[in-house]
Parts: sequence; structure tokens; C-alpha cells
Amino acid sequence: MRIRTRGYGIKRAARRVAERVDDAYARVLAGLTFRTPPSSVVVVGIYRDPEPIASAARELRAGRHHVEMRLGAMGDTPRELLDDTAADHLTAGKFQNLNVLTDDMGDPDWLVIIDDDVVMPRGFLDRAIELCERLDLALAQPAQTRQSNANWPLTKRRLLTVARMTDFVEIGPVTLIRRDAMQILLPFPADLRYGWGLDFHWAQQMKDAGLRMGVIDALAVVHASRKVASTYSWDVAQEEGTAYLAGVPHLPKDVAEGDGGTRYRLVPRPTGRPSRG
Repeated sequence: MRIRTRGYGIKRAARRVAERVDDAYARVLAGLTFRTPPSSVVVVGIYRDPEPIASAARELRAGRHHVEMRLGAMGDTPRELLDDTAADHLTAGKFQNLNVLTDDMGDPDWLVIIDDDVVMPRGFLDRAIELCERLDLALAQPAQTRQSNANWPLTKRRLLTVARMTDFVEIGPVTLIRRDAMQILLPFPADLRYGWGLDFHWAQQMKDAGLRMGVIDALAVVHASRKVASTYSWDVAQEEGTAYLAGVPHLPKDVAEGDGGTRYRLVPRPTGRPSRG
């Protein structure tokens, strides 16, 4: 028992050291030159409590992009989120509710989906979109810190890495979807309450369309306030996801393991992809 306890303590200390190293390494993005024009961005998310999603909303709105918040409350709309909440007293599943929020959102350049328990680094949106544009990522997510409750190994932060090309992007806790990917992935399945399995269908759809996906390690988010499936039944969500995948084309689950494809240790140069006017 002592050996296990000591070993666990060493691993936990090593993770803390690695996080500090990567936090310092990620500061190379602080002086990132923005080479693409400001984008129109719609942010959607479902919340139970006003914090920390209210903090996330302030952070996302603080940058250079034109951001419209379209949040959904599962109860009453709190005063601090009156201007950000597009619907309240929502009772359906996450992606069923997200369909309500995205139904009449117009034609933004980017859609950002956020969970209600995620903490983002400062300047997240400006730098995330810039990196997505430079890497030509149509579907992306920030990595999660090593202490976060990540569901898949691929989504954990990698040491001294800016970003990785992957064949998988998770449905949360933060997902960025470019306009061309929105045309493929939206609307979300109306009969899928919990969303499990949807990201593997996304992976196949993106591959078929020839669109790129990736994980941004330098902008890792904290997702540690509650464990996966803590507000619903793990078994029910698993059963729903298995049944869903049986009826749609999808990539195998091993795409969510490992490190992904190309890893960028330095800030990538612009790809030359045409800017939107």
C-alpha cells in the first residue's frame, strides 16, 4: 500500500510539473500575430448553474472576433446571463437542446460549443481560431489539462506541443466547428439525447468530406469540476451511443487513443488558405 501511495504521489507531482512546463511553453502564443480577419462566431452551450459559464462567456467575448452568445438554461435565466441566454427551461438532451439554439443562428464563420463547467485560458478564442486557420482545421478542440476528467486519451494535453492533427474531435467540453463543417455536421441528431458516439460519426463524415481535424494543446482547458456522466446514467448513455453507431457510418474507437498524427511543436505558419472578405 505504501508503494502504491508513493507511486501515485510521484505521478501526480510529475503531472503538476508537466503542466507548469506547458503553461510556460504555451506563452509563445501570447505574441501571436493574427493574420486572418475577425470572424463571426456563435457560441452555444447548455447550463444548469451560471458559473463558470458566465466567466467563459466574458472570456470569449473579450477578443477581436464578433461573438454572439446563444446559451440555453435548464431552469430560469439568471440576471447575469440575460443578454447571453437564447432559451430557458430546456428539458431535452444536450444536442437536442443545441439544435434549438442553432436553428436560427444565421451563417457564422465559426460555431463554438461549450460545456457549463469548463475553464479557458485567457485569450482563448483569438488564438484558437488563428491556429485553426493556419492549420486549416475545420473541426477542432482544445486539449484538456492532465488533471481534467477527459473521456479519451487523445484529448489530454501533450508535452511541449502546440497542436496535433487528429482523426477525432470530441463532442465536448469545447468544440470549434468551421462553416464548411457546419454544413455537414448540423443539425445534430434529434433522437440522440446524450451524444455518446456522435464524435465517431463526425470523424467519418469529416474524413469523407476531406476536411481536417485537430487538437490544440497550447490552449488546454480545465474540465475537472465534475466527472464524465456525473449528471446522468453512464450505462444509459453507453447503450444509446452503441445503438446510434450501429445505424451510422463511423470510424473505430481506436482513433480516440494515442497521440494523433502530425504534431506541431512550434507555431505553424499560415497555410495560404484564402481569407474571408
